Amino acid sequence: MDNDQIVDALELLVKLWDLHGVNEFKSKNLAFAARGLDKFPGLISSLPESELLAIPGVGKVVVQIVQDVSATGTCPDLEQIIEQTPPGLLTLLKIKGLGPKKVRTIWQELQITEIDDLLAACEDGRLAMLKGFGGAVVESVTLNIHFIKSNSSKLRINKAQDLAGEIAQALSDFFSQVSIAGELRRNCEVINSLVFLVETDDLFGASGLLQSVDRLEEDLKESSPFTWRGFAKGHLIPIEIHFASAGEWVSKLFALSASPDHLAQVHFYERFEGKKLKEESEIYTSQHLPFIVPEMREGLQEFDWFTKKGDKSLVEYRDLRGCLHNHSTYSDGKNTLTEMAEACRDLGLRYFGIADHSKYAAYAGGLKEEDVQRQQEEIDHLNTQWSDFQILKGIESDILPDGSLDYDPSILASFDYVVASVHAGLTMDLEKAMPRVLKAIENPYTSILGHPTGRLLLARPGFPLQMSKILDACKANGVSIELNASPYRLDLDWRHLYEAMDKGVFVSINPDAHAIAGLRDMEWGVKVGRKGGLLKELTLNALPLADIKHFFAKN
Repeated sequence: MDNDQIVDALELLVKLWDLHGVNEFKSKNLAFAARGLDKFPGLISSLPESELLAIPGVGKVVVQIVQDVSATGTCPDLEQIIEQTPPGLLTLLKIKGLGPKKVRTIWQELQITEIDDLLAACEDGRLAMLKGFGGAVVESVTLNIHFIKSNSSKLRINKAQDLAGEIAQALSDFFSQVSIAGELRRNCEVINSLVFLVETDDLFGASGLLQSVDRLEEDLKESSPFTWRGFAKGHLIPIEIHFASAGEWVSKLFALSASPDHLAQVHFYERFEGKKLKEESEIYTSQHLPFIVPEMREGLQEFDWFTKKGDKSLVEYRDLRGCLHNHSTYSDGKNTLTEMAEACRDLGLRYFGIADHSKYAAYAGGLKEEDVQRQQEEIDHLNTQWSDFQILKGIESDILPDGSLDYDPSILASFDYVVASVHAGLTMDLEKAMPRVLKAIENPYTSILGHPTGRLLLARPGFPLQMSKILDACKANGVSIELNASPYRLDLDWRHLYEAMDKGVFVSINPDAHAIAGLRDMEWGVKVGRKGGLLKELTLNALPLADIKHFFAKN
């Protein structure tokens, strides 16, 4: 098992112990150990007992739990307490604003164990009558329940890609050609269904072959002779597997991959459905239309974009020269500054920007002024070791509630660049959010507006912004807007990239990496950025080192 899976299991055990009122000292010890393990940069499952014991908070009891989880994915303590826990409570623990103790109160006082019953208690006033559950808490819980219910069968792009890859591999044992289609082929950030196309000469008998795929469960009511529909075991996301002969493969793949609006724009059903095509490009060239790459086939502004920008290049992963907005062990990262920089250099990049958390983010080990000086001295030393690579001195400075940036101007001036981000007070309305963010953009030390809306896909909606005004402010103040490439965020939303390109605003594809593995999240940023027409020439970290320094200097 990887580190995240081990830490997740330990954190679940902590939550369930707190839910059941197990010894608080025992629970706190395990929580402390989980934090230590979460920051460990190596592979936990491969560590001998002596090295596990060297990790802060890890004692012999925790070692046994870690070894059990590493080997089996669970442990006796976790199995025992899950057995004692009504299954619905595991869902309640996922509701933001409800910690284990509040869920315990709901369980004991209202005998509620299911999310639908909790929603009813929110609506009929029973939850508000409990001690510690005021109007704001009830409103937050209600909103989050609706959010969870509406997203329960969806997957983020990275999780969808993993599952689709496994299913495609299984299908390849039975079919000569298998392609992932649908939203995933268009690199949508959230996937509502997994769609596949398989080639077969036996259109009527093909579905019978799928009975041999153990992990697939068919929905007989929804399936048809030419389309298998169902689910993968352990997952709620709907799955469609369409069958096509070799002759209709290209037209079928196009139909299953483009949005309905794009299909209408290219008159697909009137002119091309069922026709034999050698290449998808024939659909466009035959109508004197520009070729639109699969990820942009959304029926929004792709043809207008081509009219304006068609002679320019969409960004590709190979275009990236550097990596900005990263964290190290100076704050809440898992790898040292040196390890992160060397890993970035190994990827063939020319510069690495460190942007650890500022002091306001104490929960994330935010840097105090003396830490800033110590880190910058280390950067100066490391930069003497390379002639082909450089570390840039950055910080992720919190945007405070009044819109000012964390740190005094004298400290902010010591950085090469500043990523300004909101981390606290995220439940803002438009009237609070706009002046707060605009003031931060107008700060002369701001270089990049980080994860602009603060959203977490399928977990937390972003706060509202008038994005057109935000982009205008970024352009006027020489500020880049971030496309946070973490698949948990992918914020800025790609739909605003069309306007960013029109206004000439630089977009920075930042991984927000907290470990070496996170550096490659820029690939997700590129995939989703291309959906909105992100140009190479306006991708900040596609600039050479000298040009990006010039940008940060606001000259």
